[in-house]
Amino acid sequence: MLATRDHVERTAVVLDDLRLAYVPVPKAASTSILSALAEFTGSPAERRIHSRKLEVTRNATVHDGSMWDPSQRLLRKGRDERARILQSDDWFRFTVVREPVRRMWSAWVSKVLVRDPRFVMSFGNDLFPAPPSSSSDVLEGFRRFVAGLPVRIDWHDVHWTSQVELIGIPEIPYALVGRTEAIREVEAVVNSYVLQRSGRPLPTLRRENQSLLPYSPAVFDEPAHDACLRFTNADCEAFGYEPLEFAGASPDAAWHAAVDAALPALRALIEHNERFLDVWRLREVDEGPRRNQRLRQAAVAVGVAGVVSLSGLVGITRGS
Repeated sequence: MLATRDHVERTAVVLDDLRLAYVPVPKAASTSILSALAEFTGSPAERRIHSRKLEVTRNATVHDGSMWDPSQRLLRKGRDERARILQSDDWFRFTVVREPVRRMWSAWVSKVLVRDPRFVMSFGNDLFPAPPSSSSDVLEGFRRFVAGLPVRIDWHDVHWTSQVELIGIPEIPYALVGRTEAIREVEAVVNSYVLQRSGRPLPTLRRENQSLLPYSPAVFDEPAHDACLRFTNADCEAFGYEPLEFAGASPDAAWHAAVDAALPALRALIEHNERFLDVWRLREVDEGPRRNQRLRQAAVAVGVAGVVSLSGLVGITRGS
C-alpha cells in the first residue's frame, strides 16, 4: 500500500494565511471539502475545465493538484516547511474519515462497478465485473472484489486503503479528525477556526459524489465478511466504529428491488464511462507525437536537463 507520508504530502491542501492544512481521505467528503476550500480561496470553478486529469465530472477535478496554486500544496513546500506544517502547534490540521465498511462499498460502486475510466487505465480489466444484469450480479461482483483484496496487491488503492494509514495516525497530530456521519459538526469546528483567522466562514459544504446504490450489511458473504474485517479493523479501532457483523447470506427484497430499479441508469453510466475512455485514448494517440515534438524542441532550447524537468511537469499535470 502507499506510504502514509506519500499520501499526505501528495494530497494535503495548505492555506498559509490561515495556518490551516487539510488532508483529504477519498470517499470521506473530500470532494465537498476541497470544493469549499477552493471557493474560499477564490479559485474560479471555470479553471477546472483545463484539468487534464482523467475525471468524468468537473467537480472531481478539484482533486487535480495542478488546479491549485503551488503555494496551497504541501507537496510544493520545502522539506523543513513540510515538517513544520505537519507538526507545529501553530497549524490547524484536520481531516475527515468515514465508517470504513460503507466507505469500501461506496468506493467499489463509484470506481469499480461503473468502470471509472481512470481506474480502468490504472488497473486493467481484471478488477472490474461485467456490466450487471441483475442485483445478484452486483452482489457477486462486490463479494469477489472484497474477498480478493487481501491477496491481490495489484488491486490496492487509496480509495479502500486503511484511513489510519492514509492520514498518518498517530504520527501527525491533528487538531480535528472528524467523521462524515457528523459532517455539520466538522463544518462548525473548522468554521470557528477560519472565522477567527479571516473573519469569514467557508462556503457551506455541498453533498458530492453520492452513492448510486443503497448499502446493506448483507452484501457480504462469509469470505467477503472475513476479508472486510481484516481491511477495516484498524479504522474501527482508531475511530470508534463498530466492526462489521455478519448479517446473513443476502440483502432483503427491498434492497434487491432498489438495485434492480437502478440498473438501467447504472448500465448507461458504464457505457458513458467506457466511451469517455475511448475518446481519451484516441486523444492520447493523437497528442503523443505532438508532445514528443514539443519536448524535442525544448531540448534544442534549454538542453537535456531542461527536458527532464519539462517531462516531470507533464507527469504532474496529468496525474497529480
